[in-house]
Amino acid sequence: MHTQPRALDSRKWIFATGALTGAAIVLASLVILSPLTAARNDLRRAANPLSGQLAALRTTLLHFQIFLERNVDDIAPGTPPTPTELASGALLTQTQKDQATTVANGLRGMARSSDARALDAAMTALGAALDKMTPIAVGSFVPLATRARIVESERTALERLWNLTTALEKHLADDDTATDAAADDHLGRARTALLIAVGLDLLLVLGTAFVFGRRAGRQARARRLEVQRQAYEARLLRALEMTRTEPVVYDVIGESLHDSVRDLSVEMLIADSSRAHFRRALSNNGEFDGCGVVSPLDCPAAAGGQTLVFPSSGALDACPHLKDRPSGPCSAACLPVSIAGRTVGVTHAVGRDGIPPSETDLEALNFTSRRGSDRIAMLRAFATSETQARTDPLTGLLNRRSLEHRVRDLRREGTPYSLAYGDLDHFKILNDTYGHEAGDRALRLFSRVLRDSIRPNDIAARYGGEEFVIVLPDCGTDVAVGVLERVRERLTLALTAGHVPSFTVTFGVASTAYATEYDEIVAIADRALLDAKAAGRNRVVAAEFPGAGRQPIEQI
Repeated sequence: MHTQPRALDSRKWIFATGALTGAAIVLASLVILSPLTAARNDLRRAANPLSGQLAALRTTLLHFQIFLERNVDDIAPGTPPTPTELASGALLTQTQKDQATTVANGLRGMARSSDARALDAAMTALGAALDKMTPIAVGSFVPLATRARIVESERTALERLWNLTTALEKHLADDDTATDAAADDHLGRARTALLIAVGLDLLLVLGTAFVFGRRAGRQARARRLEVQRQAYEARLLRALEMTRTEPVVYDVIGESLHDSVRDLSVEMLIADSSRAHFRRALSNNGEFDGCGVVSPLDCPAAAGGQTLVFPSSGALDACPHLKDRPSGPCSAACLPVSIAGRTVGVTHAVGRDGIPPSETDLEALNFTSRRGSDRIAMLRAFATSETQARTDPLTGLLNRRSLEHRVRDLRREGTPYSLAYGDLDHFKILNDTYGHEAGDRALRLFSRVLRDSIRPNDIAARYGGEEFVIVLPDCGTDVAVGVLERVRERLTLALTAGHVPSFTVTFGVASTAYATEYDEIVAIADRALLDAKAAGRNRVVAAEFPGAGRQPIEQI
């Protein structure tokens, strides 16, 4: 800041002028200088960088919480994070430790030792909670109850640290407000003292005080706006952090724009899945007639990937879609919206004609749109990775682990089910004869036939290689056999297209009537599958019910 050198130059000038006009004027100058010096010191204290350091720590905490939720808290048991994720977590951990140390030292420098000790204690508690999460982070098996306690302990420690930084942020904001009040008081007394000064010195000192006053006012206003901006951004980030679906993200963005740019009517247009048409994702004004642009290619801001501001819709170079609106002339700002690095929409803000959105409004629009799109990108990426984690990449069916989770849900709900263990017949011969690509096509074709043949609530999974398991809730073995026969028939029909070498499938069937444990039911169905193979393959065989003879279902 340049306040101190300029203040010193003005002070020398005041002393020199006062000396030339006599001792009385010098005395008056000294009286005037005292409150000005106090005001300067107040302004210097107000420029303390601790608020920015605390804001950086809170931002890192938010990123660390998102990292934990995505990569540790909700990770599947026994699945270690990737080295990249571990490195990212370690970097975030070290960053927040360093930032917390900086903030604590700053607090001690401000004689806030108790706050510094509280921050150190909260960081120590968080470190202890994170140490307990080491088995989870390295992919070790941790019992669910223990895992829940560890995750709850980590979240409690992180929440305690977040609440503490929130309180510290308020304390610092209160200090800034008190400092501003003290500065204004000193400057007021300086102006009063200037009234008793006489002659040229009076005019010069009064002018100097006036300059200092305006500068202090601008700085005070700038600080207040900065505090308000940081508070708004923190609230928005907290609100977005709690969202779990895209519609809720749009609701949060709409509410935040309603509060932050009250004088503007704003809508966000997002391209549909075909990227050929826009749809309105949100609006902060229900009566707003909005922009008439239909396609992303027709929007200058979206097509060019840059923010455009139009002071008047009547100007020659205004966007064509602003002209001749039913609501009349207007000003506008159009900001492209990017999700995962790709422009997919536009934030369209309209104000009074001839009064374009201010820089403050543009900053709020840009920050809100950017943070909202970042959250949407994260939700989409999380949904994609979650789908990839629970499905087989070749067939799109559930993988073995996901199947076991779904079956555990059925057991917890007390839902009976039948289970079919299937195997593609002579699949190794097909692979060796026609190549692995033909084998992959066969697996994909069978998976598609299987999905089309079972009910929506039935569960189909690739169990490994050419083996498949189908779970049919609330279904007896006799009905399950009929379903599997339909699968075989549709497979035969699908193979007539000739795109895949001909092959057949064999099933063994059991149910919860045979056993209570999932592994036992799989083993019984597997034995039935072996019986079916021994009987000639290409058929469905229901396992022998305890105490009864085996009843294989022959090929129709």
